[in-house]
Amino acid sequence: MNKNYKKTFAVLVALGALCGTNVWAVGGNGTAQENRADRQADIQQKKDDRIAEKNDNICEKISERADAFTQKMTEQENTFQTRNQERLANWTTKKTEKETELSANRTTWDANRDAQFEALEERAQTEEQKKATADFEATTRSAITTRRAASDSAIKTFQDGVQTAVNTRNGQVEKLLSDAKSARQALLETAKADCAAGKDAKTVMATFRSGMEANRAKVQADKQNVTKLNTQVEALIATRKTAMEKALTDFKATMEQARVILRKAFPADGATATTPVPVQ
Repeated sequence: MNKNYKKTFAVLVALGALCGTNVWAVGGNGTAQENRADRQADIQQKKDDRIAEKNDNICEKISERADAFTQKMTEQENTFQTRNQERLANWTTKKTEKETELSANRTTWDANRDAQFEALEERAQTEEQKKATADFEATTRSAITTRRAASDSAIKTFQDGVQTAVNTRNGQVEKLLSDAKSARQALLETAKADCAAGKDAKTVMATFRSGMEANRAKVQADKQNVTKLNTQVEALIATRKTAMEKALTDFKATMEQARVILRKAFPADGATATTPVPVQ
């Protein structure tokens, strides 16, 4: 019996030596491994929880940015519309004031010119002088009407051109704001959807930021293509000036010829024949 026990013990020791394991401690090592596995699982769980919390925080920030962005874009659009309305109101007011002033001045000029015509008619004694006076008056009135028509046309062309330039620019800016808003809104919605799908928050945020930077760069580039009002208005002013100067030059040429004819009818009264006549 003792011999069998010793043989069994020897076999176990030999097996232990071959396996590198203390056979008497098998049960204890099993418990340690389980504890180590539990600790590792606990550590991993805490790590996963921190990552999940961090992801939640990043996704929450993206959501907050979405709300802030929507509010900011709405404010920009409202500001743009308000400024447009203010500019339009100022433009309309100034336009009306200038038209009213011009109309009042023309009424005054017409009254002064009629008074000068009456004085000229009183000095006309002969039939030749009366005819010359009547012809001079008719020519003057016609020349003034022609000049005013040309001036009014130049003014209207200028005003219409400015309004067209403003409308074009407003349309371009509105489209720029709308496109930027749509693009940024799409980036936000994609980021929110990726967060909801459980994608890596850092990747989601990096993609979102990259998209926003690209959008800002595009907006800056698009701004360069927006109509420059100063350039447009300067060109319109130059065109108006040219038209007004031509109208004045043509008027002066017509009036000089009319004065030459009138002077012939009043050879001894040059001062009367050259009396200035309001030309506006």
